[in-house]
Amino acid sequence: MKNTNKIKDFLILMRPKQWFKSFYIVFGALPAIFLMPVKPFVIGLLLFLGITNMILIQGVIYALNDIADYENDRKHPVKRRRPIASGRISKKQGFLFAVLLFIFACLIAILVDVRILYINFVLVILNLLYSYRPRLKDFIYADIGSAALNFPLRVAAGWYLFEPYNFARFSLNFEIISKVLESNSIQSLLFSAPPRIIEINLKFSSVTLSFVSIMIFTYFLACYLLALKRLREKIEGYEKARKVLKKYSHAKLKAIAIVSGFFVFTSYLFLSWSLKLSLIFLSFILGYALIRYYKLTFEKRSIVGKPEEIFKNREFQILFIVTALLGIFLLFF
Repeated sequence: MKNTNKIKDFLILMRPKQWFKSFYIVFGALPAIFLMPVKPFVIGLLLFLGITNMILIQGVIYALNDIADYENDRKHPVKRRRPIASGRISKKQGFLFAVLLFIFACLIAILVDVRILYINFVLVILNLLYSYRPRLKDFIYADIGSAALNFPLRVAAGWYLFEPYNFARFSLNFEIISKVLESNSIQSLLFSAPPRIIEINLKFSSVTLSFVSIMIFTYFLACYLLALKRLREKIEGYEKARKVLKKYSHAKLKAIAIVSGFFVFTSYLFLSWSLKLSLIFLSFILGYALIRYYKLTFEKRSIVGKPEEIFKNREFQILFIVTALLGIFLLFF
């Protein structure tokens, strides 16, 4: 029974409620899938491995974060119940567990594509910089900007799952050709070397452009959500729990949210143009969702403080279902 509880605590340490974030790789995988041959088994297997890899990396990040925030979490009314803060798992055990998860994640990444291995390292390094000295979470703007990078990196992992199978992979080739263009030019007289020709060959598909648009879209969407989350925390008076809130004003957080929302909307327009122009009709729903979510920040019992609870909101549940169904219709008809 004791061992069972220990396993449960290690599972809680990985925060299963946050695993939905690992499915963000699907946003990067979708455009890449459009460029590869029809191989249902390969597609399913790669998605499974990619999502599993990301869940393991998230487990590493959460474990390291809980170790770093051990003292503060013990004083928090809710976070003190976490496995490390409560003492059910020691900091040493948490660290060894994080190392084990990281090893398994890296093995999966090597099996799939070495570039996903690089993304794993970047995600963990970002977390270390965020949670440990110099603690980016304590710097104004850097706390939002650095935390938001996690999302496009997950999207990139999804793209690289399938990019090796693409028919039109991104490629940049250049060649410097020594060729006499003008033998009596000033350059030739001064340096005894004629001008040279530089040939550049750039190849990519419109779907590759959609991947870039999705990267920008997810980054600024994360900035938008985080800015409003900080604003909600400031409204509720969480300055003691999150020191960086003292450096923000309501106006600054609103400005970050508005600017980020603008880039979210604009990048979606580019995404529609590069993938399928008819998808631009979904921009009306996106615009409404952004405005509605902004207004929720100032309502009582708002979900904005915990963005993952957006899936419990009936209005946004309907928006997601309508968007998904309409998106599928626009893509295939």
